[in-house]
Amino acid sequence: MRAPFQRPENVLKRTDELIKVGQSVAALDFLYDALTGKRLANANAASTEPVILKFVELTIEQRRGKYLKEGLTQYRNIVQHKNPESMDNVVTVMLARITKHVTEAQQSAERATIGLIEDLEETESPEDMILSSVSGEQSQDRTDRALVTPWLKFLWEAYRILLDIVRNNVRFEALYQRVSNEAIDFCKTYERKTEFRRLCELLRTHLQNIGKYAHQQNAINLSNADTMQLFLDTHFHQLDTATEMELWQESYRSIEDIHHLIQQSKRPVKPQAMANYFEKLTRIMYVAKNPLFLAAAWHRYYNFIFRQTKVFTEAQLQEVANNVLLSTLAVPIIKASSRTVAAAAAAAGGKENKHRTQRFSNLLFLSSAPTRASLIGDLVSGDILQRVDPALRPLYDLVEEQFHPLSICREISPILGSKIAGSETGSKYGQLLCNVILTRLVQQLSQVYTSVQLDFIVGLAQFPAPYAMSSAAIERFMMHGARRGEFQLRIDHQARAVEFDTDAFDGAQSAGGNGAQLQASAADLMRAQLSSVAVCLANAQRVACPGFVAGAEAQKAAAVAAALAAMRAEHRVAVARKAVIDRRKEVVENAVARRERSEARERAIRQQREQDAEKQRVAEEQRRREVERAQREIDAVRRAEALKLAESIREKAGIVVDINDLDMLDTDKLKVLQREQLEKDKLDMQARLRLLARRSDHTERAYRRAELPLLADDYEQQKRADREHHDAAKDAVLGAAREKHAHDVALKKRVARVFADFDAVRQKLDTGRSEALAAERRRLREQLAEAKEERVAEYRRLRAAKDAADEEERLKREAELAAEELANAAKAAKAAELARLREELAVQRARDEELLRQRLEKEKEKEDGPKAPAKYVPPSRRAGAAATGSPAPVSASATPPPPPVSSSPRPEAPASTTGKYVPPSRRNK
Repeated sequence: MRAPFQRPENVLKRTDELIKVGQSVAALDFLYDALTGKRLANANAASTEPVILKFVELTIEQRRGKYLKEGLTQYRNIVQHKNPESMDNVVTVMLARITKHVTEAQQSAERATIGLIEDLEETESPEDMILSSVSGEQSQDRTDRALVTPWLKFLWEAYRILLDIVRNNVRFEALYQRVSNEAIDFCKTYERKTEFRRLCELLRTHLQNIGKYAHQQNAINLSNADTMQLFLDTHFHQLDTATEMELWQESYRSIEDIHHLIQQSKRPVKPQAMANYFEKLTRIMYVAKNPLFLAAAWHRYYNFIFRQTKVFTEAQLQEVANNVLLSTLAVPIIKASSRTVAAAAAAAGGKENKHRTQRFSNLLFLSSAPTRASLIGDLVSGDILQRVDPALRPLYDLVEEQFHPLSICREISPILGSKIAGSETGSKYGQLLCNVILTRLVQQLSQVYTSVQLDFIVGLAQFPAPYAMSSAAIERFMMHGARRGEFQLRIDHQARAVEFDTDAFDGAQSAGGNGAQLQASAADLMRAQLSSVAVCLANAQRVACPGFVAGAEAQKAAAVAAALAAMRAEHRVAVARKAVIDRRKEVVENAVARRERSEARERAIRQQREQDAEKQRVAEEQRRREVERAQREIDAVRRAEALKLAESIREKAGIVVDINDLDMLDTDKLKVLQREQLEKDKLDMQARLRLLARRSDHTERAYRRAELPLLADDYEQQKRADREHHDAAKDAVLGAAREKHAHDVALKKRVARVFADFDAVRQKLDTGRSEALAAERRRLREQLAEAKEERVAEYRRLRAAKDAADEEERLKREAELAAEELANAAKAAKAAELARLREELAVQRARDEELLRQRLEKEKEKEDGPKAPAKYVPPSRRAGAAATGSPAPVSASATPPPPPVSSSPRPEAPASTTGKYVPPSRRNK
């Protein structure tokens, strides 16, 4: 039953009281009931904000994500029309609290991990080694999973909840973008790649659903420039984070989202943002290993920034120009033949490749796919070559203009070795440039030669380190090119020669534009044969039939004049039609504007009427609720009294009585009913137990009698079935073994006929290549011996250096030991002197104790000598003695004071009785 409506101040007061007595869960439930109540929806946002803040605090402490989502959803409905800024404040406080808990959990995990280390000098405890061998986790990982992971999960859940609550709402669009950016930063800070993928998918879904919910009251309008700018900033931030985390698939999807937003945006995008877009696109194309679109992306990037001199410096422009040059020259120059393209399209799906090419072109804002010829033309027509590093400028002339197969590798080696291999930017294109150069070299050799030695091609294709290619690598490159249809050649391994084919009808077509060519190939001549024949026939016709040519030219001029006249007429008709369309459009727009104004007035009147009716309905509803509340209170009191009476009757009589029948029964009747009911229940229970026992006994006896004759039969059937299964399995194994043996014998006989031919061919091949193999083995042995000698010399040098270092370490250690021995000897002498002093002090102390003991014994002997009995002195004489100054007599029971102890011996007193008076004149004697 839902709690009745209370004022927000009373809700906070009650919550604080529950928290003080330790009832945090009850306080959260109380706040949840208060927030989800219908009466709180009409409360003031200023008075409701402390309630939601306290609710958020309790849900964070208890990590109740479901309560948090429902409470924030209710509060969004309260404040979205009147005070949307309050939602922003609540979200800020909530994220700050959760982030604080995450930080504290991390610090606690660090302290707990440090506290678990008992010995700082011990690298790893035995318990940790055993646990790591079993689970593969360290103590830090386990501590983080126990302390930090729950709060990280709750923070991620909070971001998901907030994005789901404030999505597709124009009043919270700034808050939505801020929470999205913070969620992206969360994934970046804690390196949560899985959560980042889910976040990107969630943001992409929200973006796609904007058009779906466009009819709602608070829907997002992407035609608004400010809203579009917020979405662009968020997705650019998402793109930067995906690139930094090296999530290239998410980077590509983010690029597509940004491209879609840029196409819808009516405001031009900031230059820095567009530069970032093209720069990230170059990195994505490099990871995708697509040289053509990588070069196109660098071209677009340069064309966009070369006029932005206030944003980008000359050094940055030169760096981009270097990338443009290298990426363009690294694009493959061969387009595969038609048969190879058709076979590849049939195998891999041509529509998919075409669709991917179109998508890449759209991302680059290109109407058609780029080609190597178009990229070379843009490179030459612009000022890119003027901005390129002077050390890289000759690269274009060597590869495109002055290419010569006999000298290209020698001329380009300094650039590849010093400028490209040593640069982080250029090293990405080094191998691609080598492939382009090798492709053009083989292409031009095929234009001149019919066959060449393989060693001749290997000698020409000598690239500097680290791009050097071995003979096997060059051979593999040519074979792959031939398989893809780029080259028409065959390799004769016996003669170590390369034979070029001259198929005039199926040749690989160069895609490199107007590159350097030694002469036209047969395929190029065949492709231009029809055009050459047409040109020759046109020239012959012009010489042989001048009248026909003049008539054709006159007809052409008449056709052009008629076409121009028709074009002017069509233009006039089109202008008139456009004017009519504009007038009709203006009339329609005016009618639409008038209709919208009238609809707006009617809507305002209707809203006012609805508001008045709503106020009246609310007032009537409030009066009705007041009446119902009073009636409910009366019914509740009556119900409580009736329940109390029924409870007392149930406890005393043990009978459940209906509240409506209480007036018809009294106590005696209830007791009689109780006794009768108990007796009846007791008899029924005894009868049921007897019947159940008899039935169980009979059933068990019948089961056992029926089971006895069936056990022996079942045993015999089981033995027969086991024997049959065993025999069948044995026969199946033996039959399979016989069939396999027969098949293997037949296969051996069939293969044995090939051994003679195989041995002959192998002997022929071994004989033909034995000398080359022997020379190669000698060379390898010589290289191995040289390497072994160098290794031995290096080992001896290192061993000598190590022996010298060990000798120096030994001398240093001996010096330290000698110094330590001297210090120990000094400490031993000092300890011996201290022990001698202690012994002398002990002897002197024993001597003093002996003298003191003797003196005490002597004094005790004096005290123990004979004493005279004391005489009685009357009181009258005592007073007189006291007046004259004589000492009073001492009683026999009194104990004399001990004599003073002095260091010098005193003369012994004359033997006299202690009780007699001795005058002062005689005391000294």
